Amino acid sequence: MATPIILFDNRFLDGTPTATSTAPGFSVLNIRDGKTYTHWRAVGAGANFITVDCGVARSADCLAIIGHNLGTANASVFVETSTDNASWTDRFPRFIPSSDRALFVTFPLTFARFWRFGTVTTTAIPFLAVVMLGNRLTFPFPPDTPYIPCRESIEAESAIGKTGQILGSVMRFKPIEISARFSNLTRAWVMNNFMPFWNSHASNLRPFFWAWDITAFPDMVFFVTIDKESSFEMPMSILPFIDSIELNMKGVMEI
Repeated sequence: MATPIILFDNRFLDGTPTATSTAPGFSVLNIRDGKTYTHWRAVGAGANFITVDCGVARSADCLAIIGHNLGTANASVFVETSTDNASWTDRFPRFIPSSDRALFVTFPLTFARFWRFGTVTTTAIPFLAVVMLGNRLTFPFPPDTPYIPCRESIEAESAIGKTGQILGSVMRFKPIEISARFSNLTRAWVMNNFMPFWNSHASNLRPFFWAWDITAFPDMVFFVTIDKESSFEMPMSILPFIDSIELNMKGVMEI
């Protein structure tokens, strides 16, 4: 089993992103607001870019997207960097997503002042809800077993006839719950890597991407927040380790 990855860092927050074209009512700023129900939409097909000037060289090693039509649009997807906003270099081989589900792509750590996300379509107009481009948080080993990748339930309204038969149902959404427990993480890793994520992002109930095994299950990428009803503990009885930490996450299954 590969080790889980979290992405909460985002270069598109380091400056004001600009797009080659934007349809009225679909601001490019929507890609960084953390909401899956707001979108950026291009004016037309062809090559479309979203660019950000970070002011100084900043690093990134992964890309995650949710709420898009890139698979349906048969879009070629890529990330490029530049030092002068004129000459651009691809950061990973361009590819076409196999579906419109959330995607997570990793690439070698790169520093650059200018970053841009690009798509090329032939006829379909691309749209994007959330795009994160930043540095991933990689756990040093898999979660404790047995691990359940996702618990899915159903929120729906059903009409029941006088004989008890279901006359019809209206699906509202499918909430998901994910719990991951890690035992005997080193204190150094927790303090230097995990706690910045927890203190600045997760504990404020800000959304992030979670991919528990991107190698074997690349389609199992979830956009989640910490469950507000959960508590966070770091028991320490074995030096130099944290006995365990547990993440309780909630989100919505893509339909």
